[in-house]
Amino acid sequence: MSLFARLRAGSQSAALIPYRYVKLRSGLPDDLDGFQNARDVVAENPGCRVIQDWLVSRDGILEKHLIVEDTATGERFDVTPLERRVPFFEHPGTNDEFEGLWHEISMPAYSPPLRLVVHEAGDEITRHRGSVASDTGTSGENADA
Repeated sequence: MSLFARLRAGSQSAALIPYRYVKLRSGLPDDLDGFQNARDVVAENPGCRVIQDWLVSRDGILEKHLIVEDTATGERFDVTPLERRVPFFEHPGTNDEFEGLWHEISMPAYSPPLRLVVHEAGDEITRHRGSVASDTGTSGENADA
């Protein structure tokens, strides 16, 4: 499955992750550096791990973000005080892939492709404006009439 398809599927399962106020030995987490905040919490709490996630905005922009998971309970929480809570989903790929991607990705509105009609070799393909060709193999020359 392509990266685009995996991100689109992941974004459909996005959920709000609760914010948890934490105080680090070094002070309060920075509201602008979600990556460092999560890494600092994990460094000071061996029972936690970083989860690579994407924030999902209403306008279809995905933004890289890190949240924390308590490995004993499986509880996930965000330690970065964001302006507003937005849904997250876990990155559906490898660490290297996540690290190599842009910080923001635009996910345009998606429409499934039109159904393609495949003709057998030798079939005549004609263009029609508002009419249907007959089964007799006419070329449709009079289709505009």
